[in-house]
Amino acid sequence: MDFTRSGVSRFPDRDLGVPRYRCEVGVPLAEQKWLGHNRWHPDIPPLHELGPGDEVILEAAGYDDYQLKDVDDDQDIHDFDLTRTHPITGPVKVDGAEPGDLLVVDVLDVQPLSGIGYSNILPGMGGPLASWFPRGFKTVWDLHGLFATSRQIPGVEIPAISHPGVIGVAPSHDLLRIWNEREDPLIEEGKAGPREAAIPTSVLRTLEGAEWERVAATAARTVPPRENGGNLDIKNLSRGSRVYFPVFVEGGLFSVGDYHFAEGDGEITWNAIEMDGIGWFRFNVLKDGMAKYGIRTPMLRPSPVDPNLGTRYLSFTGLSARGREQKYLDATAAAVDAVEQAIEYLGKFGYTPEQAYTIISVAPCEMHVGGIVDIPNAAVTLKVPLDIFDKDILPT
Repeated sequence: MDFTRSGVSRFPDRDLGVPRYRCEVGVPLAEQKWLGHNRWHPDIPPLHELGPGDEVILEAAGYDDYQLKDVDDDQDIHDFDLTRTHPITGPVKVDGAEPGDLLVVDVLDVQPLSGIGYSNILPGMGGPLASWFPRGFKTVWDLHGLFATSRQIPGVEIPAISHPGVIGVAPSHDLLRIWNEREDPLIEEGKAGPREAAIPTSVLRTLEGAEWERVAATAARTVPPRENGGNLDIKNLSRGSRVYFPVFVEGGLFSVGDYHFAEGDGEITWNAIEMDGIGWFRFNVLKDGMAKYGIRTPMLRPSPVDPNLGTRYLSFTGLSARGREQKYLDATAAAVDAVEQAIEYLGKFGYTPEQAYTIISVAPCEMHVGGIVDIPNAAVTLKVPLDIFDKDILPT
C-alpha cells in the first residue's frame, strides 16, 4: 500500500518549533495507544501539557482505525468493527483552565497524512437511507492537494474543506454520569450504540489492568456530539476556525481526531471523506466564560476560508409531508425528502443511487432549514454545487 502519493498536501517534515505527536500510518490505535484514546472519560492521562498561547500539532488515524484498505474489494466494509471507530489524539492539558472557564481553540491548519481517504456507506450504518443500500458501497479517494478524486465516482472533483470531525474536551464525572443515565435507555431500545459490549476495544492511553477496567466500565463512546463537543462533524470548523469549549475538568483535557478532507452539511451517509490527518492548534482560556456568556455547548467562529464555488448551486426543497404522509414540523424528515429528490435527479445524469448518496455526503453541499414555524410543514433546502461535476447537470 502506497502511503506517500505524489501531490499530497502535507505538513513539511522540518522542525516547526511546535511540539508534534506523530501517528504511525497503518498502525491501529491499540498498537500505539500512548497517542490517544477512543472513549471519553475525565481520568484518561494527558498526552501533553501546555500553557495559554501555546501550540501543538496532533496527528491521528482516520475514523476507521486503519481497518479500510486502498483496494477495490469491499470485504473490509463488511468486516468493519464499529467499536474501534474514532481513534483520537490527546488529551492536551491546558494550564490554568478550570471548570466554568471557556477553552479557546484556534484551528491553525488541517492537512492529510497519508493522502488516502474513504467515504463508505457501511452496511447497517448508512445514515437515514441505510435501508436503500444493504450491501453498502465503498469509495476510495485520492487526496491531491486541494482536490479529491475517486475511481469509484468518476467525473467528480471534491474541493478540500479539511476539518476535524471529533474535537472536544473531557467531561466531568458528574457530566459523564448524566450522559450514561440519559443514553442507557436509548441503548436498550437500539437507538444508541452499546457501551458495555464495546469495553474490549476501549483504548484509554496508558491505563492498564484494574484502572483500565474501572474507566472502561463508564467511559462514553465518541459517536454522538455532546456538551463537550465530540463528534460535531461541522464542515466549516476548518482552517482559521475558533472554537469556545466549556471546561468541565481541570486543564480542559482537549482531544481531536476523525479528520475529514471534505464533507457536506449533515454528513448524510455517516461518512465524509475520512482521512488520517494532521491538525495544528493554539489554546487560550477565558476565565469564568461559561457563566459570563451563558455557554452550555461549544460555540464556533467558522473558518473564513472556503472553496470558491461562486453561486453555482442547484437547490432541492424537502418537506415534512409527502403524498398522504404528514409529519409535524419534522426538519429531519424534510432533509431526507430533499436528499431523496437529489439522488433521483442525479440518477438522470448517469450516477447510481450509491454514487449520488455519497456525493451529497462528501461534497461541500449546504443544507439549511427554510422554515420550522409554518405549521404543519417544515422545509429544508439542499444546495448541491454544480462545479464539482465535469458535465452540466442543469435542466435544459
